[in-house]
Amino acid sequence: MAEDVLDLDVLRPKPQYVKLAGKKIDVSFIPCAITWDIDRIVRELAAIGQKEAQAGGEGTKKAFDLSIELCALFCQWKHNEMDRQWFLENTDPIQIEAFSRKIQQTLERSYAGAEGYQKN
Repeated sequence: MAEDVLDLDVLRPKPQYVKLAGKKIDVSFIPCAITWDIDRIVRELAAIGQKEAQAGGEGTKKAFDLSIELCALFCQWKHNEMDRQWFLENTDPIQIEAFSRKIQQTLERSYAGAEGYQKN
């Protein structure tokens, strides 16, 4: 008798990597352990808004700090050394912006995938 198996592994996205300071980081999914913290930071970034974040001054600083927090949170679950201080010492603002944007896109894709799966 054949076994009926629901293969949830097919729902996991194909690995996608970002290389940062020689470290290869899989950005294809956000683990459950940090999803809600990632979501909170992304919402805080959205509340600042792109216009305010790019205007300079306090809004820019707040958005940059949140972006570093986002990157550190995402990386630390596998790379303990990649904390806030590590990002301040080993990256530049362009890298932080690109990495933060990639994490945000992964979160959006994750939510869209969950909604699509629920509809089926």
